[in-house]
Amino acid sequence: MEYMTLSNQFKVPMVGMGTNTFGKVNNQFNGDINMDTKELVTAYLNGYRLVDTAIMYRNEAVIMQSIIDSGLERKDVIVTSKIPTKNIELSDDETLEKMVTSSIQTFGGYIDIYLIHHPSHDPAVNLKVWRLLEKYYESGHLKVIGVSNFSIEQLTSLMGQAKITPMMNQIESNPANWQNELIEFCKANHIAPVAWGPLDPVPNKDLLTKIGEKYGKSWAQVLLKYQVMRGVIVIPKSHNKERQFENINIFDFTLSQRDIEKIEGNT
Repeated sequence: MEYMTLSNQFKVPMVGMGTNTFGKVNNQFNGDINMDTKELVTAYLNGYRLVDTAIMYRNEAVIMQSIIDSGLERKDVIVTSKIPTKNIELSDDETLEKMVTSSIQTFGGYIDIYLIHHPSHDPAVNLKVWRLLEKYYESGHLKVIGVSNFSIEQLTSLMGQAKITPMMNQIESNPANWQNELIEFCKANHIAPVAWGPLDPVPNKDLLTKIGEKYGKSWAQVLLKYQVMRGVIVIPKSHNKERQFENINIFDFTLSQRDIEKIEGNT
């Protein structure tokens, strides 16, 4: 595994596991919670030590139970969770406090990485939630704080008033929407870019497959490796044991500059 060192020196694995359908009936996002942890335990056996959840996913307790069921200690797994801003008003101090403290309690008294899940249309709400995250960061209950799905404009607005610059921005990034400008902005401002949905959609799968043949790797491994090589943390998701291993087994080869140019479309 390779790691990225964040602006506060916290080290994060370059590959993590998305979990928005884990612990749910039929692995459906809106399915009832069934507390099934088997596939998450398999992920840990495959080497994953970064897991990504959110209050909106309703499965924070599943993630914590999976750590217990795996026999790992809480400190062995880096947990990302996220607080929603949807339907949050400026007067909702109590609601916000309850959400953050509930997440913290679920994960044994602290959370490694905590993000604002989506930006509010109201910059004042974004700042209000950020101020709360800053407070819990300063108290040590949150080790890393950041945002998700924020644009350059939204980041700039928040950074202009924040005491602490967001340490991470989790965004969609895949061949259908690389988000190059946003990623470069994040890196220039010491904000770690993290790609959710890195394997879907992929309109250039044939190209990636052809490149992968040279390295004995799949199209997915080539794509994930490209993102990692350009300084983007990736959080693919799979319930399948073999696919889980494939997605994390990308640190034994290096893409050539020519292949990178092909992936980027500079042919």
